[in-house]
Amino acid sequence: MNIAALAHDPLTPAAELAAAVYSCEDPLELPVILALADHDDPQVRQAVAAQLPLLADPKPEAVIAALLRLTCDPFPDVRDWACFALGTQCPDIDTPELRDALAARLADPDNETRCEALFGLAQRRDPRALPAVARALAHENVWLMEIEAAGALGDPSLHTLVRGHLDGWQAADVPRVCAALRLTDPDGVGEDLVDGLADWFRHGGPSAKDPKPYWWGVALTMLNLAAHRSVDLASAVRDRLIGDESALAALYGSGLAQDAKEHGWT
Repeated sequence: MNIAALAHDPLTPAAELAAAVYSCEDPLELPVILALADHDDPQVRQAVAAQLPLLADPKPEAVIAALLRLTCDPFPDVRDWACFALGTQCPDIDTPELRDALAARLADPDNETRCEALFGLAQRRDPRALPAVARALAHENVWLMEIEAAGALGDPSLHTLVRGHLDGWQAADVPRVCAALRLTDPDGVGEDLVDGLADWFRHGGPSAKDPKPYWWGVALTMLNLAAHRSVDLASAVRDRLIGDESALAALYGSGLAQDAKEHGWT
């Protein structure tokens, strides 16, 4: 039975309908999924918030409007998924309405919702994110997304606060914490990173035999938090490579250069 039939059958259990929404990958079902954004059961609304961003690209206005409504849902898991969808899964959308919806959740009683909203707002470098991040990092215990939000903002005033939370992370989280430390450093992202990348490009860059170059991994982790910093990083690496045409060609053909160009680098 398709989703439309399940949705129109009053005997369909909410869990079954939610599961159908989660498994939907057909963009033609988008109108049906949108109609379920106002379903009575939070399981279904949560599934809608999770699946809507995956069904269309670019996102129609109706998708964004539905997600905006769901950020105010009475149930925290629905708000959490809606804030994640808008804040992280729709990086190319930056409207006053979207920012205001995220800002409205900065004091949400659900920590996961609050952190998703904070990170999404920080990635758009909205000024309302800075005091919220500073307040969060002033506490003894912090969430990883609060550290990541600091990195996304990259404000030097947050550097000391980030430095105060370097210990106690799981191994998988350490690179992102270190990335936030670099991004907030008032002296820049680090000469070691710039020199390491420059040396990698001298040895072929993306065409090098090493499939997992260390410094490129550091850069990718950092740029996943703050893609706009690709401009500064690409410029610094280029300055190291002046006079080495083959290394410059490797740089200009790299993902770093592509990201930087998308943010205005010439």
